[in-house]
Amino acid sequence: MLAVLGAALLLSACAKKEAEACASPDVKDQLMRIFLQGAITERSPEFKDSALRDVAILEKDPDSGVLSCVGTLSVPAGQQVVEGVLQYRIAPVAKSDYDYLLLDTAGANTTALAQRLGKALGQ
Repeated sequence: MLAVLGAALLLSACAKKEAEACASPDVKDQLMRIFLQGAITERSPEFKDSALRDVAILEKDPDSGVLSCVGTLSVPAGQQVVEGVLQYRIAPVAKSDYDYLLLDTAGANTTALAQRLGKALGQ
C-alpha cells in the first residue's frame, strides 16, 4: 500500500487542481453517502465532522478525465474515530450539483471501513 501511496503522491504533484478535486467536500459528501444507509442514517449528524485527507491521484484517464484517487476517510463514531484508506474513481460532470461525480470505490476497503464503522456504532 505504501508503494501505491508513493506513486499517487508523485502523480498528484503534477496535477494539483485535480488532486484538490479528489479531496473536495463534494467528493467527501458523496463518499459518506455510501455509509449513510439503513440504521446508520439516524446518526448522520455525527458524520458532519468526517474528513477526507492524505488524498492523491493514482491515475487519470486522458480521454474521459476520470480520476482514480486514494485517500483516508475519517469518521467520528461515538467516542472514537473510525478511519480507513479508500480507493475511488470520480468523473468530471457538466450539469450536476457536483463538479465531480463519484463513480465507484474499491469494494474490499469500502466494506472493511463500513464494518468497522458498524462495530463502532454498535450495529
